[in-house]
Amino acid sequence: MGKVIGSLRELFRRLPPDGSTRHLLRSFNLGMSGRGSPPSVKELAENLGFDVYLVDLPNEIRGRLIADPFSENGYSIEVNRNDSVVVRRWTVLHEIMHFLLHRNDDPFAPAMHRAGAEHFYDREEQQQERDANLSVEALIFGDGALEAAISLFGRDIAALCKHFGVSSRVMEISLAKLNR
Repeated sequence: MGKVIGSLRELFRRLPPDGSTRHLLRSFNLGMSGRGSPPSVKELAENLGFDVYLVDLPNEIRGRLIADPFSENGYSIEVNRNDSVVVRRWTVLHEIMHFLLHRNDDPFAPAMHRAGAEHFYDREEQQQERDANLSVEALIFGDGALEAAISLFGRDIAALCKHFGVSSRVMEISLAKLNR
């Protein structure tokens, strides 16, 4: 496993050297620093070649990345329709990061199998889950986006959540990390 991702720059070092992918991700990150609505996660996914579907999944499953020969990049993202919008936003970004960082790790692992509630995640898979979440944090809050939002809204959790389109739990964790 590679270095744990902590910044947008570190994330970009691990990405494939595809200029259009990097441009889309950087533009998404820059959109987090503005005063308007957070940028569309679905639009980002579609621009990266994913089809995104809201589906009924068991409550413990947020979403999954599945092989799809009909999508532009060969993969679709299924998201649990029962989750809140902010959880679905995070889930789509999380699955995008799995695609970008881990899709070549085990070409024989069936994508559907690993998403099940009965699946036991081994140490490497747990690290991949952490990598995906840290990558989403870097994409959303990296390059000063969180600090810029704090300068606008202070540490008002509700305002910061609305600004970034994330849950209060994600914001609390991110603010705690910023204080370290």
